[in-house]
Amino acid sequence: MKAQPDLMQVEKDKLAIDPDFDFREIAKRPFEDITPNELAMFKWSGVYHQLQPSFFMIRIVTPGGRMTTTQFNRAIDLGEKYAQDELCITTRQTLQYHWIRQEDICKIIEGMAEVGITTKNGCGDVPRNIIGDSLAGSGPDQVGDSLKLIRWMADDDEIQNQRNLPRKHKISVASSNDALAQTLMNCQGWVPVERGGVVGWKYHAGGGLGARPYLAKLIFDWVPEELVLPVTRAAIEAFRRHGDRRKRTHSRLKVVVDQMGAKKFGDVLIDLMKEKNVQGLKSIEYAKDPIPAIGRMSINGEAVIPQKDASKSIVRVLIPRSELKTPESRTLSKLADELGGGIIMFTNRQNIELHDVPNENVDALVAALHEADFTTEGHEHLPDIVACVGTTMCKMAVSDSPDAYHRLYAALATDEKYWKSIGTLRINITGCPNNCAHAWIADIGLRGTRTRNANGGSTEGYSILVGGKLSEAGRISEYLCDVPNDEIVPAIRKVLDTYLENRSSDDEQFTDFCERIGIEQFQEYVK
Repeated sequence: MKAQPDLMQVEKDKLAIDPDFDFREIAKRPFEDITPNELAMFKWSGVYHQLQPSFFMIRIVTPGGRMTTTQFNRAIDLGEKYAQDELCITTRQTLQYHWIRQEDICKIIEGMAEVGITTKNGCGDVPRNIIGDSLAGSGPDQVGDSLKLIRWMADDDEIQNQRNLPRKHKISVASSNDALAQTLMNCQGWVPVERGGVVGWKYHAGGGLGARPYLAKLIFDWVPEELVLPVTRAAIEAFRRHGDRRKRTHSRLKVVVDQMGAKKFGDVLIDLMKEKNVQGLKSIEYAKDPIPAIGRMSINGEAVIPQKDASKSIVRVLIPRSELKTPESRTLSKLADELGGGIIMFTNRQNIELHDVPNENVDALVAALHEADFTTEGHEHLPDIVACVGTTMCKMAVSDSPDAYHRLYAALATDEKYWKSIGTLRINITGCPNNCAHAWIADIGLRGTRTRNANGGSTEGYSILVGGKLSEAGRISEYLCDVPNDEIVPAIRKVLDTYLENRSSDDEQFTDFCERIGIEQFQEYVK
């Protein structure tokens, strides 16, 4: 197909460059001979060029965030050999390698492929890693089998071979009506519902963050399970046909759904399925109201969670700054095998859960984790801070998110009495407006900024955002104030102390406090 002259350069590249690179061949080429256009297209294989010349980040694909210890052990071995002894957990429930040399890219990709893990569609304008909530397959309140749907989508060629979408495409499948699956911030979000012993699915579409955030709309109240894949495919096809390919900031499905509205977008999906001669479409029920009603997050700090199988439990492990050194990873894998069920689950807060732990092993497992200096307390509280890689590795970032993380953690999260008095709290730090760390939907979000100073340079800082949530109809966090980098600790302490002094009761959560007092009153409190 001939490239159209009015398309963006990335669209022309997608028509001219095969994204399935031979990275063995790439390993032989001088770095200077790889064009910027090719480097950009590496993303379709899960490969990003880092800020540092000739170093790369590689993201693997783990549908639902679930990995066996056999697969995890291979990831550890490769990280030890090629990624400076480290693995990084992402907010989309998978692993990243950093500091990969050009000649070693193929070794990571081929090594993970040998244990059934791909990097294809790890990044790029494609359907990304299919996520869910970390309780999928195990949680006590799950409805139906969300892992089954995630596997269907991850194994579906018609979905996974869509390599030329207008922008990235993100899908979430929840195991219950629970905000844990982040339904409202994904392009497509599936939530199970049961009627008379039959499980069907509510279908949401049009969520997405980035510089301009959107919350998903409810499109269908009921989709029979056998039609979940046809609807998912139809939504991707609708995005392919209607997404903007001339202005990248408008290229997400969230814009398509917002412009069409819920009912018209539903009509488009039905028409596309009719084109494919999909049967049974009359059984799909349009949403009576496009405003979602997602349940509140069902876990808020628990270290151990009972599973649906009453003989087993989930043990949760807090991973500081999402980074795992090789000895730590090997310890977790060994304990998962010896005392758990051999399953590693990555969470969207960049932590780890060990599933299928026999109840009689729980105390021994928790004790062993503590002995190895792991923390099991503080999930969904102040110690559980999410941060992107920031200016240390990302070309887009304007602030050093890891530095902000470490300073906030050292000053506030080590005071157990303080953070327990605050209760449930999610802080997310993102180094640029693209919002990879989801500052828009956190209780407190920090978004990196640069302010020009009198000397002609710029000063690093953050915009503080408050009150985001993904339950009920969701809410995008609101701007509170800007602070320079060296004032973020006293600024966040002021925000938290204001909450403690003015909340209506000890049970009023931070997000409810923000909604009750409103942003103008909050700004007045912290002026």
